Amino acid sequence: MGVELLAVPLIGAGVCAAVHGARLVHRALRHGDETGSSLWLIRGIRALVVAVATWSLAGGLLFAQTWLLVFGGIFLAEEFYETGVVIAMLRWSGVERRSPAVRPGP
Repeated sequence: MGVELLAVPLIGAGVCAAVHGARLVHRALRHGDETGSSLWLIRGIRALVVAVATWSLAGGLLFAQTWLLVFGGIFLAEEFYETGVVIAMLRWSGVERRSPAVRPGP
């Protein structure tokens, strides 16, 4: 009974992350000519990865499958590292500073 109580919020968080990620990817593809679209795309992919990882963790808890728990944790860590590096490179290149749609400024 306790495992289900932990798995349900993980599934819900995965759904929220998937919806958010799909919106960001759609926005990036719809406005591909704007300078901030590459950051929207990377952030959307990151949210979709969070969804897959949380669903994997929830499945591992529900079905008592250790390999799903390990996969979810490793997959999440690797993708956070990878997309974090890409986002850092985009920020250092000045993409975020030139795009008012990404970070509204004065």
